[in-house]
Amino acid sequence: MTQADSDFIKVEKLHKVFGNLHVLKSIDLSIRKGETVCLIGSSGSGKSTLLRCLNFMEYPTAGRISVKGKTVGKETGTMLDAPTFRYDEKALSEHRQHIGMVFQQFNLFPHMSVLENVMEGPRTVLGKRRDEVEAEALKQLARVGLSEKADQYPSRLSGGQQQRVAIARALAMQPDVMLFDEVTSSLDPELVGEVLNVMKDLSAEGMTMIVVTHELGFAYHVADRVLFLHGGQILEQGPPEKILKNPAEPRIQQFLSGFSSFNF
Repeated sequence: MTQADSDFIKVEKLHKVFGNLHVLKSIDLSIRKGETVCLIGSSGSGKSTLLRCLNFMEYPTAGRISVKGKTVGKETGTMLDAPTFRYDEKALSEHRQHIGMVFQQFNLFPHMSVLENVMEGPRTVLGKRRDEVEAEALKQLARVGLSEKADQYPSRLSGGQQQRVAIARALAMQPDVMLFDEVTSSLDPELVGEVLNVMKDLSAEGMTMIVVTHELGFAYHVADRVLFLHGGQILEQGPPEKILKNPAEPRIQQFLSGFSSFNF
C-alpha cells in the first residue's frame, strides 16, 4: 500500500467554529483507501459537521484536509494553533466531484424520473451527453437493486427506495469516497435494512466510506474502524469489537448503555 493509499484522506488539526460555538476541536484523522469508517456519538458531538467539512459544504475554520496526498486550498496563516486556508470555488467544485455524499433527506427532483435523477449530476456538473451517461446510470440503479424503477417518479417510491436512488445518484459521479450522513434515520424501521445492505455491498466492493450512523449493528459488522466523537473531539477509535464491546472511555460506556440491544 502506497502512502497515498494509507492516507487517502488526511485531516490535521481540523477546527470548525460557528460564532461562539466551537464544534470541531483539532481533529486528526487518516482514512485508508477502501476503508469503511463509522462515526458514532451523541447529537451535537460534531459528526455531521466533520462530514460536511470533508466535502467543503462547510469551510473549516482552521486545519488541513488532504486527499490522495494533495492539500485542499492555499495556506494563508494560522489560527487556533492550526494552519488556515483560502479556498477557490472552482477547485472545490473539482474536489466535490470525487466525493459522493448521501444525506438523511433524499433530495430527489420530484419532476424527474428515477433515471433522470441519477443522470443529472454527470450531465449538469460534468457536462456529459445523455447517451454518455444513461448506461452508467442504469448500471448504478442495478447496483442498488432498482433497475425496474428507472421510469418511475420519486413520489411512487418508498423511503428506502428513494434513499437507494440517492445512493445511485452519488455513485453515478464515480466518486473516490462516499460520505453517508444518518441516511437511515428518517426511514421506517422495516425499510432500514434495504439501505444498509446496499452500503454493506459497497463496503465489500472496496469503496472508501465514512458513515455517520446510530445503526450500531451495521457499524459492528461492516466498519473497519469506529470513531466515537464527543464535544467536537475523537474520544476513542479502533476496531468495532473494541469500541462497541470493550470501550476504555466511561463516556462511551454510558452512550452504549442507551442501546438496549444491537444486532451483534
